[in-house]
Amino acid sequence: MGGLWLSLLLWGQTITAELALDKRQPRPLRAEYVQADGGLVTVSYKTPTSIRTFALHKYDADFQHEWTQDLFDQSTGEELLHLAVVDTQIWVFTQRTEGNAQVVLAYVADLEGRFYRRGKELFSFSSSKNPRPELTYAPNRKYACISVALRLPADSLDRIRYWLIGPDTTYGGDWHLPFREKELEIRRPIQPSHEGQLFALGTVREPNSPYPRYYLFKYVPEAELTLSVPLEIEGVYLIEPMFRIEKGGGARIAGFYSLRKDASQVQGLVFARVEGSGFFLSNIQQIPLPQEVLQRFLSERQIARGRGIPDLYLDHLIPKADGGALLIGEQFYITTTTFRDFYGFWYTQDTYHYDDIVVFSVDSLGRLQWFHIIPKAQTGTADTELSYGLLVGPKALYFLYRGYARGVGSQVFVVQLNEKGEATPPRAFIQGFRSSDVFYRKLTRQLSNTEGLIAYLQSRTGRFILARLALE
Repeated sequence: MGGLWLSLLLWGQTITAELALDKRQPRPLRAEYVQADGGLVTVSYKTPTSIRTFALHKYDADFQHEWTQDLFDQSTGEELLHLAVVDTQIWVFTQRTEGNAQVVLAYVADLEGRFYRRGKELFSFSSSKNPRPELTYAPNRKYACISVALRLPADSLDRIRYWLIGPDTTYGGDWHLPFREKELEIRRPIQPSHEGQLFALGTVREPNSPYPRYYLFKYVPEAELTLSVPLEIEGVYLIEPMFRIEKGGGARIAGFYSLRKDASQVQGLVFARVEGSGFFLSNIQQIPLPQEVLQRFLSERQIARGRGIPDLYLDHLIPKADGGALLIGEQFYITTTTFRDFYGFWYTQDTYHYDDIVVFSVDSLGRLQWFHIIPKAQTGTADTELSYGLLVGPKALYFLYRGYARGVGSQVFVVQLNEKGEATPPRAFIQGFRSSDVFYRKLTRQLSNTEGLIAYLQSRTGRFILARLALE
């Protein structure tokens, strides 16, 4: 389908490439950008009517099809995990159960569709909680890492099993952490640095302390060296902080905090740095939430009693050119309803709630520059189209989310927020979008500093559309 046709469907945004798949073509389950040639790689079922065999597809910079290769047959017990592209290598990760162990396998191809590995075992693990391996990239995307944090018996050191991929190297191993299973819980999966070192964030429960302490860990594989730094701010309780790795082996840390042991009540922000030289915490800033933010979520009486904003979670830590950062959070919670049907049977149903997005800008010293609240209210029994997709352009952030507005109906809306904290009103993004159409929010993807990817399904035509957007 030509670019002109799709350009008519997206209001106010330049389309640099498009992929429109009809009913006869399988829809992507995973999609990854190829920095080496500007193309796209997807994994799908081989046919739209079968979930047995998986296939790998390669598209060029104009999203024109180049080749398709069969991957594996699901009847063998393999399960698709992740897709990664590093330099000119395409990696597909799968998992298979063998006795009491989970085995992680890899299929590796080049950009011409030639396979170097097919179903080669990378590592195996056994855990009573059966964790799912996670995939992360380095900030510059020159490294990717698949890992799983293992919960081992209390008399042994906890560990993370990993496989690291780089432009000139690939290897795996065990990262042994200096705490035991009963003390440590990894809260953020390990992430490779610009130089191929590994970072992770976890909580440690210490004797005589009812509240866990957060630690940032750094691992130097060639030396089998682990460095750690406690993220401790006197008088506050951190709420699921995030880290962003910087060149030189340091990191930025950000998170919400509470003044109570009930860590679901956000009352402020914490911003700090971990210096690469010496690996210690510096530039710690504690910022109470502005009154205007509290008033959006709480009554005056609740504010006077010292309540915080409930169920607000930090999603993104985005570095700025001036050394500061943008912190983006969303209010999320689940309600459970029990009801009885016509025949007298009782059922329990969970409902997901994704509400306002809150954006904070801090400078290089951690001082609050501005904040902005994007109002929204989304509910559903499945979270496929809930929450928001984020794209970051050179001068603006783009928030895309499914919503409803009087006079517009059900739509995918976009809010554009500039570097001064000024936002456009929500505007309908996809012309002709219907309530039966599907917005694949989780496929919203940053491709480069100036381009992003979105995906949606037209129910009336059966077309699945991937569009690459130019970002301002």
